Amino acid sequence: MKSLIYFIVGSFLLLSSSLIAAETERPLILVMGEDSYPYQFVDDNGDAKGVLVDLWREWALQTKTPVVFVARHWKDSLVQLEEGKADIHLGMGRTVEREAVFDFADSVSTVSTYLYLRKSLKDKAAFSDLLPYRIGVVRGSSHESILHAQISGLNFRYYKSRAALLNGVINGEVDVFAGMEGYLRDTVISRTVLEEFPLDNRLLIKKTLILPAVTKGNKALLDKVNQGFAAMSQTIRDEIDKRWLGYNHDVNTLVIATTTGIPPFVDLGGDGEPHGMYIDIWKLWSKKTGINVLFKPASMADTLEDINYRRADIHIGYPESDTMKTNLTRAWQIYQVKSRLFSYQQSLKTVDELKGKRVGAVPTAPYLDKLKASLPDSELKLYANVTQMIAAAKQGHISAFVASSTWTQHYLLKLASWGDFHQFHELSFLTNIYALTRNEDKGLAQRIEAGFNLITQQELAQIESKWVLDPEDRTIAKSQESLEFTPEQMRYLASLKPLKIGYLRDWRPMEFQGDDKQFMGINSEISQLLLANKLNLRLEPIVFDEWNELLDALKRGDIDIAGSVAQTPDREKELLFSASYWPSPWGLVTNLSQISIFNLSQLSGKRLAIVAGYHLIPNLMNNGLGIELVLVPNTRAGIDAVAQGKADAFIEKVVNMGVELKGDDYRGLKMSVLADYAAEQSYFGVNPSLKPLMPILDKAIAQLSKDQKTQIYQHWVADEQTSKLDYLSWQHGFFALLTISLFALLFVVWWIRRHNVAEISSVKQQLANLGQFDPRTGLPNRSLLDDRLEQALLLHRREMLPFAVLFICFDNIRELNQEFGHKLAERALLLGAQKLKATARKSDTLAKFSENEFVMVLNRVKDLDKVCQVADGIVGGFGTPFVIDGKDVALSVSIGVAMYPNDGDNALELLKFADKLMSRAVQNGGRCYRSA
Repeated sequence: MKSLIYFIVGSFLLLSSSLIAAETERPLILVMGEDSYPYQFVDDNGDAKGVLVDLWREWALQTKTPVVFVARHWKDSLVQLEEGKADIHLGMGRTVEREAVFDFADSVSTVSTYLYLRKSLKDKAAFSDLLPYRIGVVRGSSHESILHAQISGLNFRYYKSRAALLNGVINGEVDVFAGMEGYLRDTVISRTVLEEFPLDNRLLIKKTLILPAVTKGNKALLDKVNQGFAAMSQTIRDEIDKRWLGYNHDVNTLVIATTTGIPPFVDLGGDGEPHGMYIDIWKLWSKKTGINVLFKPASMADTLEDINYRRADIHIGYPESDTMKTNLTRAWQIYQVKSRLFSYQQSLKTVDELKGKRVGAVPTAPYLDKLKASLPDSELKLYANVTQMIAAAKQGHISAFVASSTWTQHYLLKLASWGDFHQFHELSFLTNIYALTRNEDKGLAQRIEAGFNLITQQELAQIESKWVLDPEDRTIAKSQESLEFTPEQMRYLASLKPLKIGYLRDWRPMEFQGDDKQFMGINSEISQLLLANKLNLRLEPIVFDEWNELLDALKRGDIDIAGSVAQTPDREKELLFSASYWPSPWGLVTNLSQISIFNLSQLSGKRLAIVAGYHLIPNLMNNGLGIELVLVPNTRAGIDAVAQGKADAFIEKVVNMGVELKGDDYRGLKMSVLADYAAEQSYFGVNPSLKPLMPILDKAIAQLSKDQKTQIYQHWVADEQTSKLDYLSWQHGFFALLTISLFALLFVVWWIRRHNVAEISSVKQQLANLGQFDPRTGLPNRSLLDDRLEQALLLHRREMLPFAVLFICFDNIRELNQEFGHKLAERALLLGAQKLKATARKSDTLAKFSENEFVMVLNRVKDLDKVCQVADGIVGGFGTPFVIDGKDVALSVSIGVAMYPNDGDNALELLKFADKLMSRAVQNGGRCYRSA
């Protein structure tokens, strides 16, 4: 009996001690980095936060293990684990050095790491190009080790933390820095860094696995870590990703539900893709954040369903209000639409004229209650859209209607009815347009807000001015505060001698020499406004007779700056360029008896006069249309060449030709806008010795308001040039021709509809083809290639499949030119393009990239070996020479191969990688070169 009592008492004591031990079990100490937002960081309250922190909290619940988070500077966090002061590190990248002291668990997440390059280094495409530059890194991070494994000789500058690194970046201590993807908590720092280090100017270091780490030999703990994460569902992982990143980390693409049929805000273009102001705003957001977006067009009702049923992540823009509630989250107000009252044929003096009459509106307008209150004695009649209201007004069913002014103007121009309608400016309504998300997607809403905070008012205003025709309809105001300079910038401005600014003697109205030998014209006034008034600089104008002389003087440094210099890749090698400051669409002068010309294809086989030295000359010589160029010294000589029958047409800036044509000497001539170059802009060209001036000058240009531009335009041009345009009357005073070059294409199509309805579809197709296909080979050009690559990326990301990019070069074209002449070499290149086209599948894309370079996108390939078989087959296919005019002509082919996602996870990285390998192939005598 006594033994039984001892046994019971002993068992009770043993059980009690076990329970006490369990209750007092020491929690695991998890060490982490303190400022690697949004993966592992400490918030303003000192709490551990981030993707990895939430994953470990879920792990603790799964394994019923208490944990404590300890945050340190990154290098110190590694030391903490190595010295045994912590049990586990939340997550890090694996390196050879770390493997010597730590054991690693399975991956819990991934992150792409990049080298971010200052925008002045945009021509650097490989790590080897960065050898002369110091690279900023956080001490103890994996970036240095990974880069050392790929290339030796890089020069590093070390920082204690990510915050210290970014501070050094902002202070100009480095031109390159290493960092991971994601966004920064501080909007001001983010915007400052992105202005100088844009996301499209970065090089992928590696897509890194994030792995928890323990001290060497602790297998039991390692097994426990792996088992806990293995039991965690993918749904939970995705929810954590979306909480902090705003999207699924593996896909890195957001689907935007896109309402169409509301031009110019959003509509489907001739290529079947959505275009418009909202599209451009979201593309800018994508560029700022590095997150891909995919637009999903549908009707208004269907787009809301797409959000609610998870077929899309974001609504592109909805007129959410107190009267129009969708019960979705208003993530960001992206725009304000201004609506006005339109009357038919007769303008209104007061709203009292509408008493007892019917007024139209759309049922989705959130201002209906306000409209009723403003017109209490009028009958309100609802219509589905603007076109129905325009028709109803013409038929006398309504006396007026209220709608978005910009939307209405678009349709009135399209229907050739602009002169029949009048706006009543005293009655207007503002409608807020919101990006909407599901209520549970809090992380996505925060991500949207963070992205829009990176966009400046100036950038939004620039997009708005591109799409919104009437300045009075614009609701985004550029910041007009006085310019603020750093002490260093103020000292630099004060140290400058008078700037020598070059101008042409007779290039009216842009620039010319007045009767008193003074610099005059649009460029003169803008230079005075920006350089003299805003920057307090002294100007010394120097006159030139010919453009070539002026440009050469600028390159030599005989003058410091010149206006209206087109920015081209060749000129960028010798000059610096400001932001654009003036629209400069190109036009053509032809005889009145000749059919109006709106694109280059109509100039095939004709004589085209152009001023010597203009940047368009190489394009016109190499476009394969057989255009014969007639070089002239200035604008007057070019117009004379057409008048005297020495040329069929003359190409020049619209504003300059308009002034020259105003006299009676040229009554037999007319002018039309050239659609191919309707979106050209003017820039200041600056000698490289003035590099510190560029960011200061761009600040001043950003404050050049649309009202100021309008006043300058009216001062120097007024109505002189518009009378000669043969396709549009500007009786209502629009400044659209010069301020919104994009609408030139709309006006072209409008004019053609008015004069020859039967040609509409063919002309539209020609314009679309010119924008997307190479005229010589018929292959997609670089513009369409970019689109096809983006589509390939979106498709293969979602399906987790690889695809390949082949960069193909005919590298002996120059030798063929020298041996056989240009025409025969050109025929050889065209035959080579045809042979390449024959090797591509229907699902693949073959595009013309440059003069002798092509890019082939191979979709849904199984592996690198299959791709290499295709590439080797292409190289082998060119082993037999072409027989041209009885001569054997052999093309030498070099190919570089890049694979998604191993060699890059975006279009630019893949193209750069394939191009680099193609260059190696050329150096090795012409063959296929692929990644190891």
